[in-house]
Order: sequence, then structure tokens, then C-alpha cells
Amino acid sequence: MVTKRGLWFLLAGVSLLLGMVWVQIEGDTGLKKSRESLRKQIYQWGVFERTLTTKNLYSDEEKYDVVWIEATFTGPDGQRYTIPGFWDGGNVWRVRFAPPQPGVWAYTLASSDGVMDGRHGRFTAAAPPAALVERNPNYRGFLQVSDNGRYLTYADGTPFFWLGGTAWRANLIRMGFAAQPDDAGPDVAEFPHYVADRRRKGFTAVHIRAGFPPDPEAVNEGGPTFSRRYDLINPANFQWLDKRIQYVAEQGLVPVITGQWYMGVADMPPADLQRYWKYLIARYQAYNVIWIVTGEYGFLDDLAQVEQLGAYVKRIDALDHITAVHPTPNDPFFAYSSAEHFVNAPWLDIHVQQTWDQAATRTAMVADYGREPAMPSVNIEAGYDGLWGWNREMVRQDAWTTYMSGGAGYSYGANGIFNWNDSCCDEEEYSPPRWYDVLDAPSANDMRHLAGFFSGIAWWTLTPQDDLASEGYVLANPGREYVLYLPPTAVSQSKWQHWAKPFISRQNAVTIDLSGVTGVYNAAWFNPRTGEWLAETAVVGGTQQTISIPIERDAVLRLWRD
Repeated sequence: MVTKRGLWFLLAGVSLLLGMVWVQIEGDTGLKKSRESLRKQIYQWGVFERTLTTKNLYSDEEKYDVVWIEATFTGPDGQRYTIPGFWDGGNVWRVRFAPPQPGVWAYTLASSDGVMDGRHGRFTAAAPPAALVERNPNYRGFLQVSDNGRYLTYADGTPFFWLGGTAWRANLIRMGFAAQPDDAGPDVAEFPHYVADRRRKGFTAVHIRAGFPPDPEAVNEGGPTFSRRYDLINPANFQWLDKRIQYVAEQGLVPVITGQWYMGVADMPPADLQRYWKYLIARYQAYNVIWIVTGEYGFLDDLAQVEQLGAYVKRIDALDHITAVHPTPNDPFFAYSSAEHFVNAPWLDIHVQQTWDQAATRTAMVADYGREPAMPSVNIEAGYDGLWGWNREMVRQDAWTTYMSGGAGYSYGANGIFNWNDSCCDEEEYSPPRWYDVLDAPSANDMRHLAGFFSGIAWWTLTPQDDLASEGYVLANPGREYVLYLPPTAVSQSKWQHWAKPFISRQNAVTIDLSGVTGVYNAAWFNPRTGEWLAETAVVGGTQQTISIPIERDAVLRLWRD
């Protein structure tokens, strides 16, 4: 497959140094004072990288499985983090770390290799300037669960609005990091082109499947995941994945990394699977990532494998990234939400959903919102535009339904995008369009309108309160703000074969219960298909207000006080 691309990737070996990175390189003879090939300012939540080599000789198998290295970082207030390092090909090992606090950080290296063991150093992390934080919110710090358990925030407390894009094939050569001149489509670097498009549309996260362990034919510019399954990793593959992860992070989006799909868990012995995940964590824990421990676990025969892997990932991730698992509405372990099997798992930070059914999107999100203790719930695969009967209207309705039912996030997908079909690598089983024909599809722009709407309100202060309206879904902060979404279809009519059902006509007006509050409220209708606002009016609290609906299909009403 690589040769099918020609030699374009051999000409694209320019490394991107994205973010603020200090790389200190040591020679084979031990510590050399002030021997630095490149030095840049390290910022809090930026990436510090230490590169080491050794004169000792090992086989590649030993470099992956036997030789180990780790670094213990001590911060200004005495906090300590022990971070695993990783083999990066040849005689090179690296350690990466993101300082969570400004100030002076000291580190000490420990290794099974006598040359690399015992080295130490220090660096100063500066507080990121306001302009950098504004441009790249990843400098606000790694994601964490909000105090009330309903959504995610950056480390500084800023709420994170999850709107993800599923680019499952992003780490394959078909979605190249450099331009592919032998493609029939546009002569662009396809992965950066995709990320830039999603950023412009207001997306905040990108889903990437990091590895394809059982499939040696699944390659990126550096080859397959493993040079030999499963005892010899291929560092060249991960060097190209580095570029993708770094680019997403530099653009201010969050990489959501799925280590492998369920078949990798089923095929790999537990020890090999854990070794592989240790390698992933060592390479990418210095970035603001989310871990998905496996895709579509429900196809597995034994859920204990998932439980064991999730616990392992959480245990060795010193910086405690958000960790989750991806369910499937398929046997033998059918589930719309990961909560159905792992609700009390101590390693699970968020519930993840896959529904592919409009009624299930509503009922599963309502169910997750009602669970105790509270935990954010995100629908990462509701249904893909252009696949299995799904269309623009249904995708948009599912996105809005997710948020309006208390969901903490939604991830958008489309046929031709999730599988990234180009002239090299079409997946004919999906009758796919080409990526360049659907990247700017109307449904993708519906997501842009959705992101624009929620960016203009304090959505994290609103809670589901459907009893305040005669129909539709309501988010409210009573006395301050109300958002009403009127879907075009009744969910009770939409089970499984929903795409064959006609749209249900609504009433011409909706009643909002403002009897428990006082004051004057601005009221404006928003069209989620066009992103247009209709003229504002005013309504008075203290009673129930009936308001005419001026928009066909789905519609959004916002009421707020200045």
C-alpha cells in the first residue's frame, strides 16, 4: 500500500515542532553539561522533552520489552510525578512531561540501562501568556470533570464544550499528513486540512484510532503499528502519529485517542496489550488527550479484559487524563452507554454512548443524566450522515437532542469522513463518497451553527427542565435563561426504522411556564439549519407565555435576562 502512494512521503520528512518544547540531547558518553541542540521557552501545560541515547547494544525486541526508563519530576511545591519513557527507534529513548504548574521543575532519570540511569536536570516553566491561552485553550490545562459531575473543564476551571469529529482513519496513509499528489482529490495535506476545517466550524475534539495492531496492512507513512506482532513496536509509525497528535493539540483541539478496536483486545495477549498501552501513554500523556481504552467493547466475549485494561491505563497515567470506553449496540454485550456495564468502574471518568437510533439517543442520555453519582455523558457515535439511511436532518436532531438532554458532548460523523475515502483507499462496503465531496456537507455546517449557538450562552449553568414547556426539550437556569429545542419528530415514532417515518407536524405555538419568576425576558428564535436569528421580542414573567413558532422543522427558542 505504501508504494501505491509513490515516494511523496519520503519528501515530507520535515518534523513539526508544535507547542513550546525544550529538547535536550545527551551523547553516548554520559551527561554533558549544557549540551542542548534546541532550547525554547517551556510553558505550564506545554511539553518538555528529554532525549537520551546509550552506547550499550540491544536487539530491537529488547529495546521495546526489556530496557526501561522513567523520570521523576519534582515541582515548585514538592509535587512529584513519575513518567515512563519510550523507545523511539535506533538507540534513542525519550521522556515527555507537561508541567502542571509554573516554576522550577527538577527531574531524575532511572533506567535499566547504566548509561541513561541517574541523569538529572531542571527547567523552568513559565505561565503561558494570555494571548497564547486565547489562541490555544489547551494551555488552560488538562481536562477534568467539573465539580458537579455534569461536564468537563480545563484545569483552570473553564468549561469545555465537547463537539468532536470522528476521524477514525486519521493514522493511516490514506489521511496523509503531507500532500498526496497522486490522489484524484485536492493536492493538500489531508489531515491538517481536515483539522483546520473542523476548527473553523467550532469543533473542539478529534477522534483518532492510534493503532491497528492485528492488521499489518493498515499503515501510515512510517509503516504498520507493529514491525512484528505483538512483541516489536514500530517507532516510525508513531513518529507520524506524533505529528498528528501534536498538530491537533497545537490547533487548540483535544485529541481523543482510541488505542485500538475490540479485535485488538481479543487478539492480543493481556501482557502485550498492556505493554502497547504503556507505550501510548509514555508518548502522549504530555498532551491534553482523552483515552478511549478500546473501541466497541461489546463485540468481545469477556468484559473482564476491558476492566483489566481500563484499570491498568488509569494506574500508570500519572497525569490522570480523562479515561473512557466505547460501547456498541450489538451482541454479545449490547449497550447504548458504557454505564450499562462499567457504571461503578473506578477508572471510568465519563460515560460514552453509541446509539444509532434517535429514540435511544434521547432515552440513553436521560438515563445517564439520572445516574448517581453524576458523571458526564458524551455520545460519540449517534449516526453518520450518508450511512445506513441517516441524513442531515437526523444527524442535526441527534446532536441537539444530546445536549438538550443533559449531555456533556457529541461527536459528529459522516460517510466518507470517518473512513476517509480517497482514490487510494475507498471502502466499497459503505458505498462511500469521497472525503472532499462531503467535508463541507450541510450537516457539518449544522454543527457549526450548533457550536456558534452554545458559544454565546453559559450552557454549563443550564439543567434539563422539560416540564417548563408544553413540548420539546428545555435547558434552564430559572429566572436567568431558558433554551427550548423543538425536534421535528417525536422520538416515540423513531425507534430503529426512524428514517422511514415522516416528520411529525408540530403545534403552531409553544407554552413556556414563567409563572415562578418575575421580570422581563428577551426572546429570540434560532434556526439550527441556517444559523439565523429571528428578531427579538420581549416576554414578561409571572405567568405562562404562549409563543408562536415561526420556523419549520426543528427550532430553538432562547429566553434570557440582560
